[in-house]
Amino acid sequence: MKEQIEKAFIENFGRGTFITITTPARANLIGEHIDYQGGYVLPIGVDKFIFTCGRERKDKSIKLFSFNYNQYFETTTDEIRYQKEYPWANYILGVLVEFKKLGNPLPGIEIVIGGNIPVGSGLSSSAAVEISIAVLSQKITGIELEPIEVIKLARRAENEFVGVACGIMDQFSIYLSKKDNALLLNCKTLDYKYVPLRMEGHKFLLVDTKKERSLSSSVYNERVRSVNEAVNIIKKYENIEFLTDVKDIHFYRDKLPYETFKRALHIFEENHRVLESVMSIEKGDTDGFGELMYLSHESLKDLYEVSCEELDFIVGFSKNFKEVKGARLTGAGMGGCCLVLLEGSFIPYFISELTTLYQSAFSKKPEFYEIQPVDGAFYQNLLVSRLQSH
Repeated sequence: MKEQIEKAFIENFGRGTFITITTPARANLIGEHIDYQGGYVLPIGVDKFIFTCGRERKDKSIKLFSFNYNQYFETTTDEIRYQKEYPWANYILGVLVEFKKLGNPLPGIEIVIGGNIPVGSGLSSSAAVEISIAVLSQKITGIELEPIEVIKLARRAENEFVGVACGIMDQFSIYLSKKDNALLLNCKTLDYKYVPLRMEGHKFLLVDTKKERSLSSSVYNERVRSVNEAVNIIKKYENIEFLTDVKDIHFYRDKLPYETFKRALHIFEENHRVLESVMSIEKGDTDGFGELMYLSHESLKDLYEVSCEELDFIVGFSKNFKEVKGARLTGAGMGGCCLVLLEGSFIPYFISELTTLYQSAFSKKPEFYEIQPVDGAFYQNLLVSRLQSH
């Protein structure tokens, strides 16, 4: 697909020198809805990609073309504003605004962007776009930022320009993930380590429910408000910054509103599940890790209430087979994808049976992606030169 995006760039903006940036999707193995509460998460880079072609212009024009939406948008570096009619452009414009805020000169730019990350599937296509533009901006201007600055810049773009109160996991993992490894990230300290995936004979399969979900929907932001409310109440009793700092969440069962306590309990327990998962993976215990995946999903369904009928159907189906070790929603939930850990040889049968039953239940076909953990954008683009002639 990279060649298609490069061809589209030439068709829109002409031949000459331009840069192509490759940015992966991400899937979170476990640790859901806790990145914005300073928790541990365990994502991987996924072999679905955003490809971004761009080059500097002599004037102040910003010219953008979305390959997937077949839409063109134009503005100038002095007139960057939120675009209600072109939502895809906001993820690009937000990063350019943040790059400019750092005091960096922002030249005119022309960009073609596209890829094969399913939008709305929970694989963080938005963060992949943001990271790709942050990398492209550095390559075009020659201004190199530290990796953590790139990550924080991309997150600010989503928080402040796009208006989604996301944590830092998506941008971090998309930038710094490593092939054949998961990335254990402490979202409070931003300390991280790579965890080799010892899953002999087992594969990760993503099942796309084909139920669209919007991360910026009221449900996501309501959950963020709810856990922030819990933090503010608990601060009266102990010195914490996040719910993951709490010593024993059960102490607050009668001190928090019922719904708020449920949200807080998920975050407290999910944080511990991540660390248990790392121990299981390091021992090669796929059964143990799979069981933690199932527990994570039940918590997201019953306590955090961000699952849906389609996701629960896939997880319930998965539990029927000893060849399937675990399954859970990945991403924000409310639709999107289910992550399944299973024996590689069992994948064809699993896909065939689930497709038939799912189609009967929901009158639509799920999509399946057998995924491989890949390098993040930092490693993917190390050798990309500022000068590439086409």
